Amino acid sequence: MRFKRNYLYTALSLAFAHNAVAGLESDTMTVWSSPVPAATTTVLNQETIQKLDKRNVAQALSVVPGVVLQKSGGRNEQQVKVRGFDSRQVPVYFDGVPVYVPYDGNLDLGRFLTSDLASLEVSKGYSSLLQGPNQMGGAINITSKKPTKPLEASVGYRQGWSRSKTNAFDTQASLGASNDTGYIQLSGSRVKQDFLGLPRSVDNPVAGQNGKMINSAADDKRGIVKVGFTPRENDEYVFTYINQDGSKENPPYTGTNPDQKSRYWHWPQYDKESYYYQGTTQLGDRYTLKSRLYRDTFENTLLMYQSLADLKNRKGNYSHYSDFTNGAGLQLAADIRTRDLLSFAVNWKDDVHRERGAVDAPFDRYKDRTWSLASEYQWAAADNLDVVAGISYDWRDSRQGMKHEKNGDITHYANNSQNAFNWQLMTKYHFANEDTLSLSFSDRTRFPTLKERYTTSKPAYNGQTVLVNPHLNPERAQTVDVTWNGTFTRDWGYDVSVYYNRVNDAILGHTIDANTLQNRNSGRVDYTGLDLGVKGQVTEMLDLGLSYGLIHADVKQDEVGKVTDLPTHTLVAWMTFKPWEPLSFTLSQEARSSAYNSSDAKQRAAGFTVTNLRADYDVGRGVSVNASVNNLFDTEYAYNDGFIEQGRNFWAGIAYKF
Repeated sequence: MRFKRNYLYTALSLAFAHNAVAGLESDTMTVWSSPVPAATTTVLNQETIQKLDKRNVAQALSVVPGVVLQKSGGRNEQQVKVRGFDSRQVPVYFDGVPVYVPYDGNLDLGRFLTSDLASLEVSKGYSSLLQGPNQMGGAINITSKKPTKPLEASVGYRQGWSRSKTNAFDTQASLGASNDTGYIQLSGSRVKQDFLGLPRSVDNPVAGQNGKMINSAADDKRGIVKVGFTPRENDEYVFTYINQDGSKENPPYTGTNPDQKSRYWHWPQYDKESYYYQGTTQLGDRYTLKSRLYRDTFENTLLMYQSLADLKNRKGNYSHYSDFTNGAGLQLAADIRTRDLLSFAVNWKDDVHRERGAVDAPFDRYKDRTWSLASEYQWAAADNLDVVAGISYDWRDSRQGMKHEKNGDITHYANNSQNAFNWQLMTKYHFANEDTLSLSFSDRTRFPTLKERYTTSKPAYNGQTVLVNPHLNPERAQTVDVTWNGTFTRDWGYDVSVYYNRVNDAILGHTIDANTLQNRNSGRVDYTGLDLGVKGQVTEMLDLGLSYGLIHADVKQDEVGKVTDLPTHTLVAWMTFKPWEPLSFTLSQEARSSAYNSSDAKQRAAGFTVTNLRADYDVGRGVSVNASVNNLFDTEYAYNDGFIEQGRNFWAGIAYKF
């Protein structure tokens, strides 16, 4: 079903009757930034994520206006675009610690489960430079749970069905305890998927038969241990350990493009292990020192089967990544005058990528070191006017680039370095009725990734050769944002933003010949858009909400082609009906217009609408039950042309909290 123009009209009419998604939560969770909340920062809490039945971070983030779910069909990865910026340009943080993969700057957010998280935060306009480098398009922060009671626990289990067969389960458990001297939080979650169910309109040897999508299994597990010490009222020292194990398969391409072949890749290992320390120390009455130290490891094994026969015979190519990151940061904040705050931060990060193409082969090795010096000033210019300004200077040094060639030679790439200056400014005016109007400007950058500079092939594109380009320059974006946060009545409110983003020196692949590419700084892309969030209460029994995004991409060079995976319109609308206190029903609808999946416009995913329904019943004494139907009308649709999404599927579960 294509996205019809009348959905846009419906969205605009509802805009004047609901409250903003950004208004769902009043407090932001940003770890290293100004205490003045940015107007374009949205926080989704666990209750909102659960009601909309979002089981992974990518799905949950797509609820936010201006955030678009992006799926890489060939790699079965789920990522997001924020106002046109992809995951390399919008870094992801876990409790304030950067967690993106060192090699390519991406992260498969579909592997990050939501059941044991506290909240998700998206900063779309102003994003504090104190957090670190590469925030060209904003930042995303994933926040883990922290106990608030002396003793609390939860456990839950959900069973999934598709095409009358059990196909998945989702389970989680957590235990937390706290007192005046500290706290401990233990949590674990797992989602295991045996197969994805096909829509009833699809049944063929390529996609799958008898309702089962071929090569669609996945298994994700995560455990978190979080220990905090609070020796004084304003001091906190937190140690966090996270172990995340994943495996996945990618369903084959089923489209009509002759240039794209069906393949059957397996990732038996998509594992991540993290050690974090974060501290906050109050130094007298005026100064606060924040510190962090972390180590992140990433193990990724890929088995590349290029045909169904290769899959059955287990005959394919092998690739293994063994990456790690070490990093640290310090931030000193000083109270100036009565309500002003001056902050300084230094961040250091070492990224190491190691890869090999055979089990017994030596590792190629690449290493980058990145530094960032930043300062931010929060100025209470008047009782009703806040001004926040930030600057940073970032630099990256290549410490190693070593590749083992097929003939036995070893290539050592010359060291290279880049630097960049960033600045931004936000003003926020508070009206007497508690509405706010914000205006922000920014000029921020992103350093090219190791993959963009050193990759020599693209196996996903029929083995094309790529020429290295170690001296790529940073991408740079200038942005302007105007946001109004307002209320109509006590029960109704809204957020609306208009923005303009200009990306210069965009890193794009240039075709040298039919079999050869090279990444180069070329091209300019302008994005203009509107974000709208509305939410409100019709009666005590009925809540309504809406999230709408409109974006237009203007590519200034014809040879660059189309911007991919960016629909012009996206819409998420929902209503929660509570006929009596223990029972609630949440009906939600997601819609998006068509989007190009290839820059040459040969592949384009059609627009679609999908309807979901969830019911929750509070049995009492901490026990609750739930049931949901996703893709209620069994719609055949795709985010990426030729890669079909799951058909109608059912879930039922039980949970207990105390």
